[in-house]
Amino acid sequence: MNFYEKSLKEAEDFLDDFQVEESNFVADASYEIKKNSENVVSLLIKYYKYSGGAHGYYEYVPYNIDMRSGELLKISDLFKQDVDYKSIINKEINNKIKELGNKQENMDKVYDFYSIKDNQKFYIQDKSIVIFFDLYEIAPYAAGIPEFPIDIEKIKDNLQNKYIDLLT
Repeated sequence: MNFYEKSLKEAEDFLDDFQVEESNFVADASYEIKKNSENVVSLLIKYYKYSGGAHGYYEYVPYNIDMRSGELLKISDLFKQDVDYKSIINKEINNKIKELGNKQENMDKVYDFYSIKDNQKFYIQDKSIVIFFDLYEIAPYAAGIPEFPIDIEKIKDNLQNKYIDLLT
């Protein structure tokens, strides 16, 4: 509802500035279920706005729900307490960026990645944790929303036992 109300206000302001024939304001919200099992639901809410110019703006908001407890999962929840999960994920992402550079010359130079955040966005899909970033966060708009799937088997030893079954 916040997205709707904010978009409605922006559209009204937008229409005050332009004649109806010239206006082109779009606001859209949709969702995609990434994983749906007895133990976990992982979904993305996708918000998109366009009010003219070169391109619109979109944002993905993830919800990873442990159906056993009803809790929203953070990336840190999945890992054992004594594990430096950021280093593990950062290494995986850096490797994937290098692979992109190997596949397409200089593609790795597009990304300006240093580290994930404490509240890093992610979703669960198949047997992967997919780390993703907002537009402009680590790359130009043309790169879209960068996504980096991390195979759970590669990091399984660092995960809390109670989440391994939930993720696979």
